[in-house]
Amino acid sequence: MDSTARAQQRFGFGMRAFKKFPELIPLATIISTACVGACCFMAYALATKPDVRVVKSSELPPWEKVAPTERRKMIVMNQKYEPIPELEQLRREIGSYKA
Repeated sequence: MDSTARAQQRFGFGMRAFKKFPELIPLATIISTACVGACCFMAYALATKPDVRVVKSSELPPWEKVAPTERRKMIVMNQKYEPIPELEQLRREIGSYKA
């Protein structure tokens, strides 16, 4: 076995690789930050978004618990949420979709 084959066989992704190839540091940092950000966004979506339903045995789904005047967006610019009277009356008449 020649020296390059032995070097490739022993090469691991750790501090030794960062010392030998410092150009890997920004790459590993960017990829790690992206993975952490994706995990944080998934946790945020599970906790706050009404269209994500984890527990299916609850009485009402989360999207039916949102009030018509409640803001659920992160950023709202020049927008007022006002309930539509006809829609609210229809909701009261129909009730929940579960009997």
